[in-house]
Amino acid sequence: MTSSSHAAAPPSSLLKPHVPLWSATVIGCLSSAMVVMDGAIVNVALPSMARDLGLSMTGQQWVVDAYLIVLGGFMLLAARLGDLYGRRRVLQIGLTLFTAASLAGGFASDAVALLSARAVQGLGAAVLATSTLAVIAAAYPKGKERDRAIGYWTASGSMAAAFGVLLGGVLTAYAGWRWVMFVNVPVGLALLAMTAASLSPVRPKGKTAVLDIGGAVTVTGASASLVYALAESVTLGWTSREVLQILAIALGLGLLFVAIEAGAKQPLIRLGIFRLRNVVAGNLMLMGLGATLTASLFFLSIALHQIAGYGARDAGLALLPMCLAIAATALGARRLRERQVPHLPLIGGMVAAAGLAWLGYLPASADYLQDVLGPTVLMGCGTGLLIASAVHAAIAGIAPADTGLASGLLNTSRQIGGALGIAALVALAHATAEGHAGEAADHAALAGYHAAFLATAAISALTGLLSLVLRHDPS
Repeated sequence: MTSSSHAAAPPSSLLKPHVPLWSATVIGCLSSAMVVMDGAIVNVALPSMARDLGLSMTGQQWVVDAYLIVLGGFMLLAARLGDLYGRRRVLQIGLTLFTAASLAGGFASDAVALLSARAVQGLGAAVLATSTLAVIAAAYPKGKERDRAIGYWTASGSMAAAFGVLLGGVLTAYAGWRWVMFVNVPVGLALLAMTAASLSPVRPKGKTAVLDIGGAVTVTGASASLVYALAESVTLGWTSREVLQILAIALGLGLLFVAIEAGAKQPLIRLGIFRLRNVVAGNLMLMGLGATLTASLFFLSIALHQIAGYGARDAGLALLPMCLAIAATALGARRLRERQVPHLPLIGGMVAAAGLAWLGYLPASADYLQDVLGPTVLMGCGTGLLIASAVHAAIAGIAPADTGLASGLLNTSRQIGGALGIAALVALAHATAEGHAGEAADHAALAGYHAAFLATAAISALTGLLSLVLRHDPS
């Protein structure tokens, strides 16, 4: 960081006097990393959880879905709470919920206790996921320092995804599955202490804030219903009556939410924010990125396990170069923007698509150096460029009072994109594998993975092309 990063915060800043700006970056990056890591670390421990607590296959799915549904459902509400009632207070609430639920989950003695803890974790994660970028955006003035901080925030999430897989495998193998929950506790306590010492307890100035209850209830219900339908579609199918009914509920609540917001004096979401072209395009890009990242990590983990015979630890190590490439490229994107390199997100989308298309021809006897390392690093480099550009676009031109809202929209788009991507691409993989039913099981499964990787490549390319509508000077 340059010397300006160490300057004391001005009196009006989110930070307390004489607290360096980099404190906001550390709080934002560590909080975000904890949320991202938890989504990855638990997947590795599911078999051990199932043995100890007697979880069925459906129960194992709900260990993941209970977290994701609450996370996706409450994200926009949590984002607006930070705008209305102050960043520090809301961030501390999120940290407390997440840390306490992690401790309870580690001590869970049955499936009900574990699933309840995961749901509360999801609520805390919704608050953290929407607060972290908002804290950085509120602490830094627009310019190079803010760009650098956002680059660190983006890179921390990518590193956490890879480190979560690796750490989950190591902890489960050597300490037991409960430690994938306990590991959050010391980090959460440290962040609570740092938040209290660094952030000012000021509330936003202006007229008395009134929470839009009608908007909060309908948008939370619509988001939770949509994520639940997407999760259930993986096992029940898109055309099942239950999934269609839940999607209809989500649509109805979404339309009711728009009607409420149009007439509210203090709306949960100002609909005018969607008049900003970069906000719309940036969030659509985040949906595509969510689908690309979630699906690629999911199918790569399964393919490495089933085809190459990797264990949890080795699969994490195999994916580490890809996530390091995402982090390094996201950080380097700022310098490329400063040098006015044109069409960075388009380049990123196409490079990532090339790597994913390469994986679409993964051989049955895959060699890591020849068949996995090259395409995954290509995908990582391209995705890093895309992430950095989409995040900047999604918050460009946003007033300081709405940074939490913009962060909530961004994270909601990424979560829903990931859920939609998994649901659609798992269905595609299954349908393709069934079309090769006459072949050996491994070859049929590999055909399904090939179809999923090629479809993900198309999503990445479309996401890059979408960047062509971004305004270069959103101010």
